[in-house]
Amino acid sequence: MVALEPDKVLTPGNLQDEIITHVPELNQIADIDVQIPFNEDSANVGISHWDQLARTIHEKMDQYDGFVVIHGTDTMVYTASALSFSLVNLKKPVIFTGAQRPLAELRSDARLNIIDAVEVSTADLNEVLIVFGQNILRANRSRKTSRTSYDAFYSPNYPAIGNIGQKVDINYTLSPKSSESYKFFSGFGSSIISIHIFPGCDPSFYNDALNNPNIRVFLLIGFGIGHIPIKEKNWLVFIEKAYQAGKAVFINSSTAHGSIDLEVYEIGKKAMQAGAVGCRDMTLEATIVKIMKALSLTKDVLELKDFFLNALAGEIEN
Repeated sequence: MVALEPDKVLTPGNLQDEIITHVPELNQIADIDVQIPFNEDSANVGISHWDQLARTIHEKMDQYDGFVVIHGTDTMVYTASALSFSLVNLKKPVIFTGAQRPLAELRSDARLNIIDAVEVSTADLNEVLIVFGQNILRANRSRKTSRTSYDAFYSPNYPAIGNIGQKVDINYTLSPKSSESYKFFSGFGSSIISIHIFPGCDPSFYNDALNNPNIRVFLLIGFGIGHIPIKEKNWLVFIEKAYQAGKAVFINSSTAHGSIDLEVYEIGKKAMQAGAVGCRDMTLEATIVKIMKALSLTKDVLELKDFFLNALAGEIEN
């Protein structure tokens, strides 16, 4: 981003010129080519951009030892998760990074993040990662936790792959190599609606969505390990109606740490019996993106659920 005169409103800038001008020492780390598939505020990045970026890397996979994607922080985990589900069983690193302050500004974190990301891209890693605030995180396990801190991302349910100080310290046991062959899966579906349940949230407000043929999946964001209201505002009836309409229902939580377990309490068991599937230890962002990937691969509800519950890129504990 650059500050646009006269009001200093931030807008996408000329990334290639910025890198060359402000971080010339990158050439001491690696031989670098810069390509700009698109230049957007990350709030505008969506399915078509995910596919474009994944295909760009896929088509150049044999030409480079690693890839660094510079991305806005607000939706970075969505795009990075999308690439982890498109570029499966990677044999080289794909690193996402960005900044809380633009590269040209004083005290910007961009310069250090880019240097760290390029250096990590030369390591013997084989997955999509986020390198930010001197942390190395599995992309589809990450969440943005701060709008202002330079340590803006964390991984609630999986350890950091590494940390960066005077040395780049990587725990390679946390990033095992896959013995499976590399695969490229293009496409994402958008036939999903996410409903954030809160005390007093009325399921009847969403009855029209049950009959909407453009909606194939409901993601309910409940409480704790997957609780949802079942008395005055009875979400079990909604789940049953969705199941009868041939739609899938997944349950995640507004709580970041821990795993969804619908078998612990009576409420969860009733939700399972009604047809809901718990999202286990996946982040909300990875859950949404993986469902969108599944929607592009199958129209069968049972196949969609099976695809979701099997680890594709380390996003879920098997």
